[in-house]
Amino acid sequence: MYHYIIVGFGVAGYSFAQILEENQRNFIIFDNQSQQSTRIAGGMYNPVILKRFTPAWQAAEMLPYALLQWKKTELKFQKRYIYPIPIYRKLASIAEQNNWMVASDKPVMRDFMQPISFEKIEGVNSDFGFGILKNTGIVNLSQILDDTKKLLLKKKLFFETNFKYQDLKIYPDYIEYQGIKAKNIVFAEGYGLKKNPFFNRLPLTGTKGEMLQIETTANIPYIVKSNVFMAPDVTQKGKYYIGATYNWEDKSNRPTTEARKHLEEKLRQLFTGKYQVVHQKAGIRPTVKDRRPLVGKHPVYSNVFVLNGMGTRGVILAPNMAKALWKQIEFDIPLLEEIDIKRFK
Repeated sequence: MYHYIIVGFGVAGYSFAQILEENQRNFIIFDNQSQQSTRIAGGMYNPVILKRFTPAWQAAEMLPYALLQWKKTELKFQKRYIYPIPIYRKLASIAEQNNWMVASDKPVMRDFMQPISFEKIEGVNSDFGFGILKNTGIVNLSQILDDTKKLLLKKKLFFETNFKYQDLKIYPDYIEYQGIKAKNIVFAEGYGLKKNPFFNRLPLTGTKGEMLQIETTANIPYIVKSNVFMAPDVTQKGKYYIGATYNWEDKSNRPTTEARKHLEEKLRQLFTGKYQVVHQKAGIRPTVKDRRPLVGKHPVYSNVFVLNGMGTRGVILAPNMAKALWKQIEFDIPLLEEIDIKRFK
């Protein structure tokens, strides 16, 4: 008998599997690769909401543990996955300059917000300078998922297949799925949760995001943010990711011409250099109406759990939410009210 079955293998499913491995719990994973939000998200970590210069919920407090977990992954595979890169927020007016200076003087923001810079960035003009964020960067989530999946496939602990909910049998002390027995099951399916009969009543709205990959001769060693972000591809010199769009209606993973036009229009307002679009990708972010994760136990079945709703800050949230769920299951430690699915009747 396994300790856990995990359904879904994005940033949430991976983070929970990492916790289990650290605590000598065996597991098996089912994932049909239908949800691509982790792979298209860009992997950025940033604890500041750059639209309002305010701290994101719990992000500063959760960042150290998240980076520790990603560092453990580097040590495990003896590869580099974490790339500390400052974010240069293009300021659009004197009012934004003032807002930046006021916000950066607050104690909670001093570890992240630096003074305004008028540094010259190739192809990027800013009459009002840039607000610089430190302790930010990119985690190469796609490579982490690929390397981990390859290892689990060798161990026959990963199955690339649809999970058939009707085949799940739930007993008081264990669950059984197609002959596989486990003490608990954790659903970490991202937007795929909408098809899950155990948790599909939770208010997971889902927001489609699209991103472009461009190639240019310009050398920009920072993440530059305006109406869109321009982030270096940490694996390929001369290539950058441009994102992202927000579409609350379209729930497909298909890239669209409309999104490409929108992103290129915004990019031209930020970047004056020559470039070529080499790739476009799309996915559905698992967003929740109150912008908090969905974590917890099924109201009826004591061995069925959910780990979802990481939204746009999965790099920071997922390791912490995985740890919180682990503590609830193994030690009956209550979850924060803000993340517990009990907040929804």
